[in-house]
Amino acid sequence: TSVTIGGVDGDSVTNVQATPRTIIIDLRINSGVDVEEAKRHILKVVKLKQRGALKWTQNGRPLTISGIVETVELPRWTNAAVMQITLYCAQPFWEDVDEVVQQLNEAINLHYFTDSPADMLYFTEEGAPLGEYDTIRVKSFHNSGDVSAGLEITIVAHDTVTNPIIYNQDGAFFGVGYETNPFVMQTGDAVVITTHKGRKTVKYNEVAIFDKIKPNSTWLQLEAGDNQFAINSDDESVSNMAFSMKYKQRYI
Repeated sequence: TSVTIGGVDGDSVTNVQATPRTIIIDLRINSGVDVEEAKRHILKVVKLKQRGALKWTQNGRPLTISGIVETVELPRWTNAAVMQITLYCAQPFWEDVDEVVQQLNEAINLHYFTDSPADMLYFTEEGAPLGEYDTIRVKSFHNSGDVSAGLEITIVAHDTVTNPIIYNQDGAFFGVGYETNPFVMQTGDAVVITTHKGRKTVKYNEVAIFDKIKPNSTWLQLEAGDNQFAINSDDESVSNMAFSMKYKQRYI
């Protein structure tokens, strides 16, 4: 949408959004099959106003799109008819069938086996660590889809975590807790932030905590192309939490 401003040439864009998608599927009746029998068989699976998902594999990549059956049409009096199913997709993008899970500040495994004597893992008298925390709190991600994607962000506390916050490369952030309304997690606690259109939530151990959202927070998205996210909290520790991001890439 756009608005016209008096005395200014052109107009000003206020909002850009993708419109819903309509998918039309044509089904041809095989020779020798009764048209009424074919229609009854299809209608056992596909019903008017039914919600479902259409799956499609292209170049080895399985994709899916959700929608509702808007129409099911088939002339009744000729075997030369084409049955037409119309699927209305309010969310217009195809998505990966499987979700991508990325981990921030995860544990790095230092224990390994090798066939090379020169690369043996030796245990000194002082001992050797079998793992350590990745303390680099800025991570890069690449969204190979065509558009931005919503995220399911999970914070799991390994120790006390005060006012956790995540930033993207543009400085936008989503924080839980702030100076005048602090939020503290203990070991084993989990916060899940969901930024998908139509189902944005933030939960602490499965309980909604919208009142703890830091002012000016943004429901962060994974933009098409390269992204960077950084995590932080008010604590001095660099290993007090694990941070994961789950999403499905979207395609036109």
